[in-house]
Parts: sequence; C-alpha cells; structure tokens
Amino acid sequence: MHKKSELSSTLNNFYQNPVAKVSLELFLTIGLVLFLAVFAIKPTILTMATLIKEIENKQSLEKQLTQKIAALQTAQTEYLSVESLLPILDEAIPSNPEIMKSAKVIEKVATDSKIIIKSLSILELPQNDSADVPFSQKTKQKLIFNVSISGDYVSIRNFAESLRNSRKSFVIDSVTFELEEDRGSRKLNATVAISVPFFGIETQVLSKDESK
Repeated sequence: MHKKSELSSTLNNFYQNPVAKVSLELFLTIGLVLFLAVFAIKPTILTMATLIKEIENKQSLEKQLTQKIAALQTAQTEYLSVESLLPILDEAIPSNPEIMKSAKVIEKVATDSKIIIKSLSILELPQNDSADVPFSQKTKQKLIFNVSISGDYVSIRNFAESLRNSRKSFVIDSVTFELEEDRGSRKLNATVAISVPFFGIETQVLSKDESK
C-alpha cells in the first residue's frame, strides 16, 4: 500500500509538471493530425490520384488522335496524288455491269482485228438494282461473255491481245479453236470466253421456297 501511495504521488507530481502538460498536449495534437489525415485528407488524396489517372488517360487518347490525324493527312495526300487517275480506274472496273458498253467494245475490237463475230452471249445476267446499292456494299463481280468468231489465227490472236490491252478490263479465260470445212476450203473458228469485272451485288439464286 505504501508503494502504491508513492507511485500515485509521483504521477500526480509529474502531471503537475509543465513539461508533462506540454507532452500531453503534443500527444493530443499528433492524434488530431492523424485523425484528420485518415478521415479528411485521405479523400482528397484519392481524388487527386483519380484526377492524375484521368489526365494520363486523356494524354494517351490525345496521342492516339494525333496519330490518326497524321494517318488521315497522309491518306489525303496520297488520294490527291491519284485523284486524276480515278476516272481511268472506274472505266477499267466500273461500279455497274455496263453490258452494252462491254459488248460494243468487243464488237469494235473484232472489226479492227478483221474477224467476224458469229455469236455473242452472256452466261448470267447480273441483278438490275445494283445501281441503287452503296459502293461499300458491293463486291467484285464479273460478266462472262462467250464469243464465237471466225478468222485466221493471227487475226484471232490480235483480237485477244487488243481486248487485254483495252482501257476497260477484259480477261481472256479461254480460247478454243476449231477448223471448219466450207466448200473445199478450211475456216478457223474460235470460241472465246471473256470475263469483264465490275463492282456490284452478288447474284443470288432463289430457292423454291423463296421464289413462291
């Protein structure tokens, strides 16, 4: 009991000391600062971290946009450099079948090559409504002409080469020769399969259920 009384007396004397009072006030101040740091400053720090993350994301997005703008400028420059050639490209591979125009070119080349066209036919007609379809929805298609001609070998070869060199694209798929006897003389006939590419909608074959 005596020791407890001495300990209590000693503690009372310590807390009555000014140094002890200052230490207690300092401890309370530190505690208050820690409390504010946890419950008041922490949300602010989290907000700042979120803002920094948003700034980094926007900087990354800005960099990507700058790269896209540079790519578009390059594409525009390249487009302007070939813009004058676009009509030639459209003539070579048009956005419509142009059946009559293709047939007239074949007839003219045959006349210039001094050969006779015995028959000219198309294996399959394209759909007629392709002109109203946006170009982005079209794919590369082709007309296939079967042309039966008559003439000498050199003229037939010139006919095929002239079609291949035409500004309008013609592809010679095959040439089949045949000798014909006519009143004691021989004539050289040929059947030429010609593909004429164009951009259009794919021809769809209707089933029995769809055609009803």
